[in-house]
Amino acid sequence: MLIQAYKVGGVNKTDLVIEFNSEQYNISIKKGTGNSVHQEKVDEFILFLQKEYGISDELKDDILYFIWGDGTLDGTGNVSDRIDAPEFKRKYPDKVNNIRTFFHENKKDLIERFLIKGVKSDSSPDYIYYGTPENGTIVNAKDALEWLADDKNEKTRATIPVGRLTFQAWNRNINGGDKSEYKRGAIQLKWESFRKDSKIIAKGNKNDQ
Repeated sequence: MLIQAYKVGGVNKTDLVIEFNSEQYNISIKKGTGNSVHQEKVDEFILFLQKEYGISDELKDDILYFIWGDGTLDGTGNVSDRIDAPEFKRKYPDKVNNIRTFFHENKKDLIERFLIKGVKSDSSPDYIYYGTPENGTIVNAKDALEWLADDKNEKTRATIPVGRLTFQAWNRNINGGDKSEYKRGAIQLKWESFRKDSKIIAKGNKNDQ
């Protein structure tokens, strides 16, 4: 039996392809803690939401306001006006609730885009692997999607959850300086309990068989 494996580069959601018995399996690989599963410029994300969902100007502005976190819609505010997510939630609960409501109503489709489809990906994963080459857990990507979008698994304590994922700014660079300024104006989706959750998903899949 010939088994072949090769890496997939670029912006693809698939990191590794394994071929054997004339079958091909696309794998997304995760490791470590605080796993980021998606990043993109907020302006690109807004265009996607306008095209696919026809979002209101109010929701568009609320998302921009949240991601920039400096009291503006385009990141031109003073460094001294930049605030983190918990403070934003305290100051602007209505904006946060507006975003949360939309994400909750559309979470399954959004999670699929963040985790599986991507923005410019030419290859979507069939499976997601967490761990090292020696030890890890593998789950079916569709099973992961269903679990992440299940209401009972929603990360309700997050400022803005998308199912089990957390929606946040990549980096607001609150203290200023040049080192992280390029990270501003981008969204980031995190699956912070990936290691624990992947084991639950894998175990549930075995119980269903």
